Amino acid sequence: MDKEVAVRDSVLMRGGIAALVGLLLAVTVWSAAGREDGAPTLVALTAVPFALVAATGLSRPVSAALPRRVTWLTVLSVLWIVLAVQEATAAYLAIALFALYLYLLPTWWGVMATGVVTVIAAGLSVAVAGPSTGAVLGPVLSGLVAMVIGVTVEGLYVVSEDRRRLIDELVRTRRLLAESERQAGVVEERERLAHEIHDTVAQGLSSIQMLLHAAERDVRQRVTGGEPPVERVIQARDVAADSLRETRAMIAALQPSDLDGGSLVDALGRLAESASGETGETGEAGDGLTVSVESGDGAVELPIAVEAVLLRVAQSAVANVRQHAGASRALITLSTNPEAVRLDIVDDGSGFDLAAVQATLAERAEEGHIGLVTMRRRVEELGGTLVVESAVGSGTAVAVEVPLPHETPRPVTPGL
Repeated sequence: MDKEVAVRDSVLMRGGIAALVGLLLAVTVWSAAGREDGAPTLVALTAVPFALVAATGLSRPVSAALPRRVTWLTVLSVLWIVLAVQEATAAYLAIALFALYLYLLPTWWGVMATGVVTVIAAGLSVAVAGPSTGAVLGPVLSGLVAMVIGVTVEGLYVVSEDRRRLIDELVRTRRLLAESERQAGVVEERERLAHEIHDTVAQGLSSIQMLLHAAERDVRQRVTGGEPPVERVIQARDVAADSLRETRAMIAALQPSDLDGGSLVDALGRLAESASGETGETGEAGDGLTVSVESGDGAVELPIAVEAVLLRVAQSAVANVRQHAGASRALITLSTNPEAVRLDIVDDGSGFDLAAVQATLAERAEEGHIGLVTMRRRVEELGGTLVVESAVGSGTAVAVEVPLPHETPRPVTPGL
């Protein structure tokens, strides 16, 4: 495979080889100058074009085109042979040619060219000095050393290039992995925000809609003796205010605003108070719902993450009771022990076919009904469990249990 000479071109490398050529050429001319025959003139006439050709190739960036490099090296080699025939000292210029072959030619082309020049140099040496071990061994050892160095340098270059490509690939892979993780984080955050909005804004808007429908019905029917229509509007306004507060809290800190400045028991109490008296999905008079809260005497301070999940589950469960159960009463029970916290929401509504609902959870989620799925996911993220029990005509019970960290819980007083 051809070397990437244009990429690997080095001013320092070309400068070093040029200095070596100049030094050896000067030694050749100086050595020929001491002769009394006509050799000095012939050597000078050959040395000048040799120097010009060498300077032309080494003074500019190396061409990436292999044919141009081969042509230049061929001309330089022919001039060297002519020079070496006239002056034996010119054989030392073969050292510079070795460097050029191994630098500018593909690895094995360079090795073969070095071998050919080695044989020529050895032959010229024998022709001048006569057959001897030194006349042959000198050029041969020089050629072998050049070949070993050239192949070694090429091997190091290949290893370096492989390592560079590996590093580039690792960098690209890491960048792709980071982008993939970022995209996964975006998707996860979108899902979480969807659940937050479902449990706050969507539920609040649903309540407002039902209250306004009830107020409209009362106005149209001019019901007497019942709750004045204005009370429905007031309740809708309160729910809207709560939803606005929840939305602002979600934007600011993405945690339930009902937990600001109070305990989970306080937040559940406000939830029960807000939900009590709201009209159910049927919209009939007498559909008012009473929600109450019970907590054990051993109420403890819970981690904020646990409190947030339990409150969201309670909000979603109570919203389901208001919208679908047709219940008159619902009870929220919070109990704790050193190992876990338990939340139960029980209503006396119409109940539903649990098996049928669970069988269609995926379809309901696609339609936007993600309450039960969201509740279970929230609880399972904390290592807890969520169990739903229901039967047609027998009400519904939602039981949540979340393990607590192995720290001594601190008692809290509701309302403080």
